[in-house]
Amino acid sequence: MHCPAALLLLLLAGGAEAFRICAFNAQRLTLAKVAREHVMDTLVRWQFLRDSTPLLGQRSLSGTSLPGVLQILARCDIMVLQEVVDSSGSAISLLLRELNRFDGSGPYSVLSSPLLGRSTYMEKYVYIYRSHKTQVLDSYVYSDVDDLFAREPFVAQFSLPSKGEELNALYDVFLDVSQHWKIKDMILLGDFNADCTSLPKKRLGELMLRTQAGFYWAIADGEDTTVRDTTHCAYDRIVLHGERCQSLLHTASTFNFPRHFRLTEEEALNISDHYPVEVELKLSQAAHKIQPLGLITLLLPLLPLQLGPVA
Repeated sequence: MHCPAALLLLLLAGGAEAFRICAFNAQRLTLAKVAREHVMDTLVRWQFLRDSTPLLGQRSLSGTSLPGVLQILARCDIMVLQEVVDSSGSAISLLLRELNRFDGSGPYSVLSSPLLGRSTYMEKYVYIYRSHKTQVLDSYVYSDVDDLFAREPFVAQFSLPSKGEELNALYDVFLDVSQHWKIKDMILLGDFNADCTSLPKKRLGELMLRTQAGFYWAIADGEDTTVRDTTHCAYDRIVLHGERCQSLLHTASTFNFPRHFRLTEEEALNISDHYPVEVELKLSQAAHKIQPLGLITLLLPLLPLQLGPVA
């Protein structure tokens, strides 16, 4: 049995950002085959390649000089190559070098299995992946005790940034702004995707912006910042830091624009599926002289998945 490398989708959080996983039987991919110019240029070029829509943030490959096999690889954030006959690793090294040279949506990295097989003919499974989008957490070769597979499955675990990791990275932004402008009074606001399936309550409570002293979440966890009647999620947040900033707080709330403008849900969704969030400051209590107040805004897109092992 010829078994491909195994991947399990552990989490499907939503679809704001495309992430493409592919498998490709490269039909005895050797160094001699990769090194041939016409192979690099035309090897198994898919007919729909020129007409396909590129991934979000990825430049279109249509009309470029990127060789055919590299175009195939460049379509994918993770590509599993099969039938790689490359005992020295030179074929994959050449492929990776050319891919990073020709395609600007990398950088790409590689994870290769050992040579697998029952006889003198051995193959590898090879993962080629965009290392700025995902990282290898672990990998292993399945122990095929009963010798059911001609080549044992090669299992790899990949991770993608979660909402918690991104929001914890926002704490690093806060520290950077504090040092850059020598201020502590800041308002962090925007679509944090900080609720519901995007960020469960337990992980929300573990965020640096929740555990570190001095932060006040003005849009509470129970708020609904979504327009649809079928959702109740506090995705959009306003977070204040600093005694002076918090002392100026008058109100913070969502603006239910469908109710205010008497719109149906369908009419409102033509505008947005989020309510605006707003904060009102009591400027009369501010000092007479001008004092700085930092604003940090961001939008965290829903990341589609994490990858893990299949036994």
